[in-house]
Amino acid sequence: MKKFTATCVAASTLLLSLGSCSSTNTETTTTNTTEEVATDRTTATPPAEVIANIPYPKGSDSVAAFSDTTSFQAMAASSDMFEVLSSVQAKAKARNAEVKKFAEQMITDHSKTSDELKQIATKRNFKLPPTPLAFHQRMLSKLSNEKDMDEFDKEYMDMQVTAHTKAVELFESAAKHQTDPELKAFAARHLPTLRMHLDMAKRTKDMVK
Repeated sequence: MKKFTATCVAASTLLLSLGSCSSTNTETTTTNTTEEVATDRTTATPPAEVIANIPYPKGSDSVAAFSDTTSFQAMAASSDMFEVLSSVQAKAKARNAEVKKFAEQMITDHSKTSDELKQIATKRNFKLPPTPLAFHQRMLSKLSNEKDMDEFDKEYMDMQVTAHTKAVELFESAAKHQTDPELKAFAARHLPTLRMHLDMAKRTKDMVK
């Protein structure tokens, strides 16, 4: 009987020991996984390398948060691309003569500022997004999918007012707070034109209501 009791005690002790080892291994695995995740985060691609993925600020029309060098150039480049691409569509599809006229001027003016920004980027080794950012992409897609040509004119002009309102905010902020002197001068130089574009967009929009 004593031998049986001793055997049971020994077996219980062994099971407890194995359970303890299992728990320890689990904790060790969890700790190692956490350390690996932390390591992955520290080796993530720098923001400058993924500039094309920078999203437009959500939940706000303000672009004041995008006043650093990289973000301003990304937003400015995206704005120019949107203006040119959307206006190429409008030049081909719009029915209203004033809308077509507005679109032609947007292609001319924003192609020039786009080229100027590219020259600055090349000289100063700045990176520019290869395609419009998410906010502008959504508007371009919506415009492309508009089948009603009468509605197209209204849609395009609505977008022009929205896009130029945001562009004016962006360039106003950069003209005041941009830390790179060449980009700050670029923003200040083109701000009056963007304000003029916004006024033109509002007037033209009223013609197609």
